[in-house]
Amino acid sequence: MRILLASIATLSFAACASVPANVAMAQSADMLIRNVTVIDPDGRTSTPVQDVYILDGRIVEIADSGSSGRVAEQVTEGEGRYLIPGLMDMHAHTSFRPVHQPSLTLMLANGVTGVREMGSDCVDPEGIAMCIGEMRDAHAQIVAGEIVGPRMLELSSSKIDSNRPDDANAVQAAYRPISAEDAEVTIAFMQERGADFLKTGDEFRPEAFATFARVATEQDMRFGGHVPPYLSVADVANMGMTSIEHARDLPLDCSTYGSEFRAGVLAALSGERESFPNRMEMAARSRDTFDETICAGQIEAMRANGTYYVPTHLTREMDYRAGDEDYRNDPRFDYIMAMQQRFWFQDMDRTAERLGPIRSDLEDFFNLGLRTTGLAHAAGVQIMAGTDANDTMVFPGFSLHDELRHLVAAGLSPMDALRAATSVPAAYLGRESDFGGVSEGRMADLILLRADPLADIGNTREIEAVFFGGRLHDRAALDAMLAEVRAWVADADASMAAQADD
Repeated sequence: MRILLASIATLSFAACASVPANVAMAQSADMLIRNVTVIDPDGRTSTPVQDVYILDGRIVEIADSGSSGRVAEQVTEGEGRYLIPGLMDMHAHTSFRPVHQPSLTLMLANGVTGVREMGSDCVDPEGIAMCIGEMRDAHAQIVAGEIVGPRMLELSSSKIDSNRPDDANAVQAAYRPISAEDAEVTIAFMQERGADFLKTGDEFRPEAFATFARVATEQDMRFGGHVPPYLSVADVANMGMTSIEHARDLPLDCSTYGSEFRAGVLAALSGERESFPNRMEMAARSRDTFDETICAGQIEAMRANGTYYVPTHLTREMDYRAGDEDYRNDPRFDYIMAMQQRFWFQDMDRTAERLGPIRSDLEDFFNLGLRTTGLAHAAGVQIMAGTDANDTMVFPGFSLHDELRHLVAAGLSPMDALRAATSVPAAYLGRESDFGGVSEGRMADLILLRADPLADIGNTREIEAVFFGGRLHDRAALDAMLAEVRAWVADADASMAAQADD
């Protein structure tokens, strides 16, 4: 799928002032966003009546409106508007070939200008997952303006754990270490592969994970993802885990049941116990045995070790809402091809059937996840907004705004929710000079909003324009992107139906 490149150069939705030929030599900016309220999450400021000048894809000056002597080639009126940094989705999956380009387009159309891709490599080059070289090529095309999408700010390995098939080839074995020696081979393989971040899965044998964590830390390689079920949040934070994903481990470990559950898993793995703990009990027992003192200790380990937290509350929302008709009738399905919808509905059907009897427990567990995220934030843990985009009922681009709403429900202020999608990710990436704020010298990845997100975080949806590296996509261009994805979905579905008929 290809967005018309003309949309990248679309003129301002409000006003465009051309510079007369006799003063062309005096131009000192490519673009001016005039008389706008600048919201800078990095500095926690909101400053009205500002002029923002952009040159060569970066902000070169911010000044009181009308006070600068600069001349701009293109002018966008910002009166009554709010300018924020582009948003970053720090847990996304765009590397599935059938949905790769539509996902990228939906993200940019929704103001997502950067992603941390959590499955950027292929174990099988002939499979559905793109390989890391292809993902780097896609990023280069995005930056060059050849295709539409967000910057791929960090590319992870595919999931690494010990779930190795008996007939595994060398590459499969590298992704599935089952011993301490294997784990050392895995780290060397991933270094050669060029992954920015190593993603861990659940099924990791204790001896393999211990060595993996030690060697990755020694080699200064970031790793994180799923917490092995025999370790707590505090355990993996102390082992050097860079980020913990999904709001399921912290709520568990904030209860007295957490240590019982973890010990039971370890006993089952070692053969001291015949069966594993019943996961169906986890939600209720975590809720019923929540202990704020225990929780404080788990959170302190995260804070002390600089472990980032990406709770993806949307994934726990699906657990308890899988059978709800209003949840299943989301109008955003217009942007999701039928094949993907089938997978999502199959997942929801299985979830609703298997977990239906404990639906209220799962809703309570979701709310406990919100509560513990709020406690972690209050204690100084760095929270990043991530969605698990393309997982069941997580709509690329759109759902980041849903997650921001969940973060505010967790107790973050609207400013801190914005920071979770802007300045905190920039710090995690070590890219504070480029991203995460609206200030001089930073990349001009920006969103112009029609309403104040500090008054209501839902206003991040009120997008009037997106600036990407200084390229303007006005509302008409963004709507054209959305329309093109809808058309692509319709064409793909028609083609699949025709093939099925044949």
